[in-house]
Amino acid sequence: MDCDRDVYHFVYDNRYKIKTDRLGGSIWECLPGSIREIREKVCERLNVSDDLVERFLLVLNRGGVIVSASGKEEKPEADPAIRKGVPHKDLVTVIVVTYDGEEHIQECFRSIQGQSYGNLEIIAVDNGSRDRSLAMLRKDFSNVKLYSLRRNIHYAGAVNFGLSKAAGRYIFVLNQDVELHENCIYHLCETARKETHAGAVVPMLKFYHLRGFINGIGNHIRNYGWGSDNFIGCVDIGQFAELKEVPSACFGAVLLDRKALEEVGMLDKRYKSYYEDVDWSFRCWMTGWRIVPAVQAVVYHKFGASYKEDAGKLRLVAKNRLRLVLKLFRGRIRFGFLRRYVKEDVKNTLSLLKKKKFPLVFAYAKAYFLLLWDLPFVFLQRRSVMSKKTTGLTEQFILEKNPEFFNCCDEDGSPVIDAGKIFEHYRLAFLKNE
Repeated sequence: MDCDRDVYHFVYDNRYKIKTDRLGGSIWECLPGSIREIREKVCERLNVSDDLVERFLLVLNRGGVIVSASGKEEKPEADPAIRKGVPHKDLVTVIVVTYDGEEHIQECFRSIQGQSYGNLEIIAVDNGSRDRSLAMLRKDFSNVKLYSLRRNIHYAGAVNFGLSKAAGRYIFVLNQDVELHENCIYHLCETARKETHAGAVVPMLKFYHLRGFINGIGNHIRNYGWGSDNFIGCVDIGQFAELKEVPSACFGAVLLDRKALEEVGMLDKRYKSYYEDVDWSFRCWMTGWRIVPAVQAVVYHKFGASYKEDAGKLRLVAKNRLRLVLKLFRGRIRFGFLRRYVKEDVKNTLSLLKKKKFPLVFAYAKAYFLLLWDLPFVFLQRRSVMSKKTTGLTEQFILEKNPEFFNCCDEDGSPVIDAGKIFEHYRLAFLKNE
């Protein structure tokens, strides 16, 4: 536990922090003990209700911040109906794009090979790695179909290459920096079969290093800021069990229906990386398909491990969010998004100039230059997309699927558990279950 005035942090391995408040700090100081004992001690110190302390403790326990009196974290019982290695009817092709991923490959591919779902085709598309990735794949995973590209064609291009080689009824696209729960693919496929016209099924991504916390259940965009993962930083206490649809799929982990892929088309490789998944998702909805979650399917993600924060990422994000709006949106919605995005870019550029962060300033300038260069292709693609669009379906229909509450992180990206979040988010989930 770290404390700076009234700001407290639960600390994992001196690296990963969860922000809390005075109430969280007081609960920590009253450990160990039973729920009743801790509740009484905290209520003596602070003017708070018994229910608030108890709910706070339950969220901390579900998030893995504290453990029960037995010393073990609570884990769901194994489903006896799921038997490991049993053949299943539909072939699932798993596509993993690798790039300088020697520190991730072992865990990723072993978790794929350890799936309870027994009818898999596994494809690795190596995007021009310069480390030992290729040697490791050839040595340790002989049953993986390996395609080695001579140069890095970026994520969208590499995914498209893998899709062109896939034979499965369903295709599961994955980042290299993930580990799958053993029943992940089983739950994804069960959801795909049960849900009507599901073009894509998204798992529950959780942070690899903070396994009680959600990285995302799909993602979304708004007319401000960058695209965001849905419910990032939240602890799963069952509040998303009834979630029916999400506006967009994160292509770091998504199961695609082959029929939907044939109608919607592949990723737009001109994005290279970032927003290519949002583009595909909007086209999926526009073509009449749905995007649904399978919250029982869990993927642990090393968030931020594959693409570091730098000028290259800023350039791609600044260009691609504008590119998406120009390609897919119309009318007032299009104008509103463009106006807000450009205003943000100008404000950020001026701030970076004052701070003398010139590489990032240049990244913004290059983003706009590349966007202007790409405009003829954007408008050609726009014509094709609009010709396939379901009559009467608007962008607003998709945007209205954005979750109202979607973020439990602070401005630095650290998860937050405090009294405010308990009232704002978790309280409703507890009331629903009472």
